[in-house]
Amino acid sequence: MNWLWSAGWLLSIVACASVLSERRAPTATAAWLILLLALPYVGVVTYVLIGTRKLRRGGGRIRRLQHAEHAAVAAEDALPVDRLLRRLGVPGAVRGNSVRLLPEARTARLALIDVIDRAERELFMLVYHFECDQVGTEILDAMTRAAQRGVALRVMVDDLGSSRLARRGVHALEAAGGRIVRFRPVWFALLKRAANLRNHRKIVVADGCRAWSGGRNISNCYLADHAEQNRWLDLSFSLEGPAARVLDEICRSDWRFATEETLPPPPRIDLATGGQISTQIVASGPDQRDDVWHIALIKACFEARSRIWIATPYCVPDDSMMNALLTAARSGLEVRLIVPRRSDNVLVDFVGKSYLRELQRAGVQVRRYDGGMMHAKAVLIDEDIAAIGSANLDARSFFLNYEVMAIFHDAEVAEQLARYMTFISTRSSNGTKPVGVLAEMLGNFARILSPMM
Repeated sequence: MNWLWSAGWLLSIVACASVLSERRAPTATAAWLILLLALPYVGVVTYVLIGTRKLRRGGGRIRRLQHAEHAAVAAEDALPVDRLLRRLGVPGAVRGNSVRLLPEARTARLALIDVIDRAERELFMLVYHFECDQVGTEILDAMTRAAQRGVALRVMVDDLGSSRLARRGVHALEAAGGRIVRFRPVWFALLKRAANLRNHRKIVVADGCRAWSGGRNISNCYLADHAEQNRWLDLSFSLEGPAARVLDEICRSDWRFATEETLPPPPRIDLATGGQISTQIVASGPDQRDDVWHIALIKACFEARSRIWIATPYCVPDDSMMNALLTAARSGLEVRLIVPRRSDNVLVDFVGKSYLRELQRAGVQVRRYDGGMMHAKAVLIDEDIAAIGSANLDARSFFLNYEVMAIFHDAEVAEQLARYMTFISTRSSNGTKPVGVLAEMLGNFARILSPMM
């Protein structure tokens, strides 16, 4: 038994050294060290399986989007967040886009089918969760029709998120010539110590010029008629214009990464739509050196002049994000945070309440949606910046998952998002209730584990 104890401690020390050699937030480092030292064997096994945060460079794995062909907004006209992101290798905002917000499930589903039906040459779908229920079958039928008329159809689903997607459900799609692959099968990801690095993006792009994205996955609860009445609220958008080409490049890059296939270049088409909306697409993930969406959101909070509104289903921010929100609220800005009263993750809710109470004490307006699961991910800064996409306000979205956010530099889109968030707020309760000393202590202790959620 002594040798087992010694071996466990030796492995734990080696793992601790590995943790300390990696670039992580102090809270994440502390959480791993506590787990490794308190439960050596459990900690070592967990770290070996899911401890990776950034992918190793080499083998072409670290991707840079090839966006030189896009006519970005001139640097002197770019907003501070835009200029920062360009320095981090993110494509700059591009003008000439038409954007439509899709707050209702039915309109979002019809807009998605419209993108699929209008595809002429190529269609990419990249989604975290796909089910072969009524809505999933309807979307599969639309894509099967596209493949039958000669569209090069490529679908990528996350292996963990779409674990219930059966092969028989996509047989007709594959028989028509469409292709479907799974991003990082769990067994393979475990061998690479990267099972926790999941592709959480939701993107559909047709011909590199029309796109659909946001927070919704493909299933009944997200897209069925009157999903909102079934207690599920979400937000998507459709887009036409040059920004769709950036989304197309993200899909191509992820496809190459997952399959190691070299795809033919995208078709050259006219991207002019008559729209005037400046849009910046921010793809973040473990294949990039910097946590670009995390950095961008903190920068936006410090640059805000009047208001910061955030809608998120999960609120487990890291220390840097907390400090940005606390500083904004104490500076007199209107900081509003909209979360569901109860999400679909009890543990995250328990830990999140500790953060909500601290934010509320600093003057943040906490709204807890009473109508069910509020799954929308959106940020509103001042009167002219709106961001919508797949990233939650938690460490998993900031530092582990592959995510995508669209930042719209446009007052009209910002006003539409403000109306949507106001609608949610009117159906929400104000704030969180005070708790006793013991509950506060337990919540603060549980925050140690927040980097792993």
